[in-house]
Amino acid sequence: MPSVKKERSDVVRHRAMLLDAASQVFFEQGANVSLDAVVEAAGVGRATLYRHFPDRTALLLALFDRDIVPVLDAGKDKPAGEVLLAMLTEIGRVTHGAASLEAAWRAIEPSHPGMQLRRRNLLARFEQPLADAIAAGQVRADLTLDDVVSVGRMVATAHRLAQGDARAGARILDLVFNGVRRRD
Repeated sequence: MPSVKKERSDVVRHRAMLLDAASQVFFEQGANVSLDAVVEAAGVGRATLYRHFPDRTALLLALFDRDIVPVLDAGKDKPAGEVLLAMLTEIGRVTHGAASLEAAWRAIEPSHPGMQLRRRNLLARFEQPLADAIAAGQVRADLTLDDVVSVGRMVATAHRLAQGDARAGARILDLVFNGVRRRD
């Protein structure tokens, strides 16, 4: 059986430093800032950046992959019918602290194969939580995956605009979720 090659610790560390720096720099200055600002914030050389990420799109896709994990893991400790709303809640939390999810959606061309694959995979990960939430009567029976995408965008944008105001963020979720919850 072939062995899995373990990456050197410095390689893993440099990649994490670059992702952390990019997330912060993109949050503060936008996703189109010079990549030299990322290199400077990470404290590594330009060659290290390009060894890990050959271009801005690769860096944004890697940030997206890293930052979407908490969304996909949200609600694992909840009953199946509550997972969808937990995932949507996590979108707001993650996008408030890391602009990379929103930046990737906006900065990468929708036709880019890497982004198309991530969109398809993300939608697929929401299918079962949506079906479970409908079956449990937690959300409207006519809620679709397209609606879930729209709600996710609303939550992400609203949390970003709330600028850390926890009460405003909670109010936003309350208003949005009241639109998707089942009405008897």
